[in-house]
Formats: sequence, C-alpha cells, structure tokens
Amino acid sequence: SSFLLANELEQQFGLKSMTMPHDGYHYTMDYLRTLGNSGDGDGSDNKSNDAIYRRGAPDTFDSASLLRDMERIRNSNDDEGEETIIKIPGFDHAKGDPTPDQHIFDRHQHPVVICEGLYLLHDDSGDGDENDTDGTTKGWKDIKSMLDFSIFMDSDLEVCIERVKIRNRCIPGYTPEEIVERAETVDRANAMTVLNSKHRADVVVESLAIKKKS
Repeated sequence: SSFLLANELEQQFGLKSMTMPHDGYHYTMDYLRTLGNSGDGDGSDNKSNDAIYRRGAPDTFDSASLLRDMERIRNSNDDEGEETIIKIPGFDHAKGDPTPDQHIFDRHQHPVVICEGLYLLHDDSGDGDENDTDGTTKGWKDIKSMLDFSIFMDSDLEVCIERVKIRNRCIPGYTPEEIVERAETVDRANAMTVLNSKHRADVVVESLAIKKKS
C-alpha cells in the first residue's frame, strides 16, 4: 500500500517520497538472545517470555531508535544547519535481521515521508507489559506525534491469520503444527494490538483483505 501511495503522489502531484518501514527497527536476534527467558525461538522455554518466539510483538522492536530517526527527519532543515541526509535501517528477510543504512532520506528530494508499520499508532503508555524486561521498549505512544496524517488499513483478522500461516511455512525449525500454533498465539495477539490502535488513525480504509458479507 505504501508503494502504491508513493506512486500516486508522484504521478498525480509530482511529489517524490521516501518510504520508511519500521521493520528495520526489529531488535537483532543476538540482542533478543540476551533477554531473560529467551530460548532459541523454538518455544522450548516459557513461550510467553521467549523474546525470539514472540518476535514481531511491540516490545521486540527498538521503538526509541525509530522515534529518534523520525525526529531527525522531521527536524532536518538547511536554514538551521541540521542534517539533510539521513540513513535508516531496513530488514533483510534472508538473514532475518535489520540492515543498517538501507534507506536514505534526502531533504532536497523527499518532501514527503511515508512511514509504514503495524505499531505506528500503538499506545503502550498503559500496557504494563510483563515482557518489557528492561523498560527501554516503551515509547510507541510518542510515534503518532511525528505523523502529520495517519491511515489505518483495516483488514479481516481471520483472513490475515490464515495468510500468516501460509507465509510462515518458510521459517526454518518449525513443524507445520508449530507454525499454526504460533500464528494463533503470537500473531493473533499482535493483530489484536494493532486493531486496538485503529481509533487513533485520522482515516480508516478497508483493504482487500476485508471479507465481504454475502
């Protein structure tokens, strides 16, 4: 959706944009292994506290670094001597970890930045999240203040979960049964977190993943 929007902005209004996905702010696998109760992602330990098994949940992202980079982009200004070229991380799905400096924002070329991600509207101020082991993963609630306009792509939860079960078959080390179990626990919980943030959007748009009632 973000790439379609970027194309429309350029074709219809002549506005070039930079797409900033928040996937690059996943904590690395090495870091997740340092957290308490984190096994090897196979769920062999307590699954609710296994950071690798739960990877993709809000507290497995470095939201503080995301906020910092969004502030850098928002505040970049030639007149005030601020930086005008800002590099942000992407995500390498082949190795399963972030890639530094994959995306480049240029103040002179990108009047619009499209931020894309599941938790950009998430408010974690009242979570009391038992999995926030060191207190550093809080901060999603401040992300919305960086956005001039927000769009929530509304999707049917069951359609999304079924798609995740198919997509995740490529994850090594899991049986088909374990893929289904993880989708029904971890991914469903994450999806509910996303749905709970819908009211914070400026506009809600139905995606193609909405089941039409017959």
